[in-house]
Amino acid sequence: MDITINGDGYMVVPGSYRRGSDGPPEARPGSLSLVDFVGGQRRALQLERDRGWDAVGVGPALGGQGVEPWPWSEPFTDGAIGTVTTVRAPHLVLDPYAYVAVGRYLYRTVALSASSWSAFTQVADVGAGKTITRLSLYQGGIALCCGNGLDVQLYSPGGGALSTLSAGLKARVAVGYANRLVYGDPAAGSEQIVRMTTGGTADSRELDAPIVNMGLHDGRVAIATKQSLWLLGGRPDPVTNKWNAEPQPFFTHGVWTDDEDFLFLLSYGGKLYTWLANGVMEWNPNGDKAGWNATGIEGRSCTGATVAGDRLIVCIVNRAGESESWAFDGSGWWLMLRSSNQTRVWPMYTGGAGNIDLVLFRDGSTSVTYDLFRVIYRHESATNYNSGASEYRTSLLDAGERDRVKVWRRIGAVFASPEQRGNPASIAPVTLTLSYSTDGGRSWTTAATSLVTDPLQRTTEITTQFTSGQVVSRFVQLRVSFGSVVDWSPALVGLWADYEVIDAIPRRRRWNLKIRARDRTVRRDATVDPRTGRTIAADLWDAWTDSATIPFTDLDFTATGITHQVRIASISEEIPVPADAASWGDSVVSLVVIEV
Repeated sequence: MDITINGDGYMVVPGSYRRGSDGPPEARPGSLSLVDFVGGQRRALQLERDRGWDAVGVGPALGGQGVEPWPWSEPFTDGAIGTVTTVRAPHLVLDPYAYVAVGRYLYRTVALSASSWSAFTQVADVGAGKTITRLSLYQGGIALCCGNGLDVQLYSPGGGALSTLSAGLKARVAVGYANRLVYGDPAAGSEQIVRMTTGGTADSRELDAPIVNMGLHDGRVAIATKQSLWLLGGRPDPVTNKWNAEPQPFFTHGVWTDDEDFLFLLSYGGKLYTWLANGVMEWNPNGDKAGWNATGIEGRSCTGATVAGDRLIVCIVNRAGESESWAFDGSGWWLMLRSSNQTRVWPMYTGGAGNIDLVLFRDGSTSVTYDLFRVIYRHESATNYNSGASEYRTSLLDAGERDRVKVWRRIGAVFASPEQRGNPASIAPVTLTLSYSTDGGRSWTTAATSLVTDPLQRTTEITTQFTSGQVVSRFVQLRVSFGSVVDWSPALVGLWADYEVIDAIPRRRRWNLKIRARDRTVRRDATVDPRTGRTIAADLWDAWTDSATIPFTDLDFTATGITHQVRIASISEEIPVPADAASWGDSVVSLVVIEV
């Protein structure tokens, strides 16, 4: 016999035997693309929408439909200002200057209308051994809070002289609100009392726990204690000199965890942001996620925050001990700066003084070198393009099939803009580099490089094709680097990759063959099969009907000795003379046999 099925031998019709693999091809082609960049970075893995992972020096362009080098920055060495440390350096803007307090001194910037930056100017000194802990706007001047060490001092920008706001009035945290000062009592045993100057005797309210910080949100004063968050609105009553509203608790966070909790309370885009439990949190008052929600920025510690230009700026020390400065645009975070050798602290909003939007101080810089940033584009000679190292990295891309290995065939980057961006007369060429990584960004391989010399060129593309089997991995990351940027750059608007998925399908054999079912079938050894043709056909139909797993030996059984476990997946029968079928067995049975 040629083969055996379920222990019975059968003769195969010559020319009908076919053996092959079962199932679809293992490699399935596909492609993926990133065509918008809304949402920023901090997306480690590809989910419902592709996003980028941490990369320094790029920001959103074209409303988030692309990215470009951002922001402009340069170091500045200042011979006037004192050394800034991890001790808070509070700041504010009061036209026509921006102000910052470092230790005992108050400094101001160049005028907000100035076209270039220069060193700070010292304008006030609260005295040896004193430290300015907060600055607050108060009736056209600046209230300088110094804790228990000194009564609150009032700085008048016109004359530049310091005066005591009110004898005995001391504060460590405070905000200017409704043309009054709302502050926390720093006296021992009274740290839970919030006080408000009303024009007469200061009014007060006692809260649930010591006051940690204050800010402004939703048109009211946000007050963080070691137990809760409160909102205080209202005004002083002109007749009774009493405050006409009560603080309202809107969130209780429970047990106090760390001295850095609520290091800042900043309102941005209608939401309240703070540092809590080693991460930047966003207050959501409604919906299923009401309360503090993590934004994705986390680390060992926070070293300050501010709102500058159109961004929320936060400085942190990450898990690896590096200093990172992040910018939030309302939909996602963008990494502005990373440093492993000097921590950036107390970001300062400058109000646009000297065509600068932001100052990042360096912890303990004895030469007092700090970083200037231009966040907002102004004109061709005052752009916000980053001229340093800048790149965009994707998340770990898995084509939506994280459990499958892929053979990556082609990758590419697309640059386009429907408008002129940057200086159209620039003569500075820009180098664009496309790289890829298959080990989670541990190492990168350059795929292609392009030199773009014409700032009027609005569209360009970089692509590369891999040889067969050159790049095989479960994940791939793509990176676009911008080099030699001065005052213009192409906008990255798309990244894509072609691939083939290597399916881990079961490896099993499939046979297509025909069996001769006739009486007195002569076997290969010249003996005669005792079964009739009808019996032979009936046995095969029964095996198919039972759907059972049965033993099968192939044509090469004599050489291999292998018995396969199979099922008959399909069966059909041809009877040459239907009228004789009942009396004389002579048919051809077609089978599809699949290995189990």
